[in-house]
Amino acid sequence: MSLNTTVRLLDWLLEQRLVETVGGAYFTGPVLDLVTKADPHRRMLNLALEQLRDDLGAAVYISTYTHGEVEVNGCAHSASAPPVHEWAPFTETAHASAVGKSLLAQLDFDSRMDHLTRYPSVQLTERTITSRRALLDVPDEPLPHAAQFDLLEHSEKEVCVAFSLGLPGRASSIAVSLPAHDHTRLITAAHGLSQRATGLLLAHLLTDDNQDAHTNHRQEQQGRALP
Repeated sequence: MSLNTTVRLLDWLLEQRLVETVGGAYFTGPVLDLVTKADPHRRMLNLALEQLRDDLGAAVYISTYTHGEVEVNGCAHSASAPPVHEWAPFTETAHASAVGKSLLAQLDFDSRMDHLTRYPSVQLTERTITSRRALLDVPDEPLPHAAQFDLLEHSEKEVCVAFSLGLPGRASSIAVSLPAHDHTRLITAAHGLSQRATGLLLAHLLTDDNQDAHTNHRQEQQGRALP
C-alpha cells in the first residue's frame, strides 16, 4: 500500500481500538485483546459493551430479532449512564423503541406485518406512533440500516437511537439511551455509535461463532455417547 493509504488505515484502526501505538510502534489494541484474552462466550461481548458505554457516556444495548421475537442480548449501564426504565417490555413494544424500529426495518414486509399483528401497537406516550401504515412505511423512509430514533415514544424519561449491526442473515441492532434531560447529546452519541460499532460487531460475531462451536461440540459428544 502507499504511505498515504497506510496512514489512513492505521488512523481508522486506532479509532476502532483495533491497534494502539506506543513510541511510534503499533500493537494490538483493546478490541483485539478482548478476542484473545476474554471468555469465549459472554465476557468478550460484555467488555466491548462496557468500553462503548464509557466512550459515549450512555447506556448501550445490543439486540437481535430471533424466531420472531425482539431479544436484548446485552446491555451496559452505570450510575452515570442509566438504562431505560423498562416499564413496558421491549419484546412487546417494538413499535415504540429505537431498537424495535431498527429491527423491524430490517425485516421483509410479511415478517414485519406478522410481528405487528402479534403485538398490536399500543399508545405508551403522547408521541407513540400507533398507525399500522406508518409503522410499515416509516422505517423504510431512510434505509434499513439507517439510524432509528425513539424521541419519548416508549417512555417520557429517555431518548434513544439505534443502528443496524449488519449481522449476516439476522436482524440486529446496537443502541444507546440517554435521560430525557440530556437529549441534546443524542446526535453526538449517535455519531459516535456509528463510528465505534465495528469492535462491538467483531465481539458479537466471535461470541456467536464460539457459542455455535461449543454447541456443535456438545452435540457431537452427546451423539457419540448414544448406543
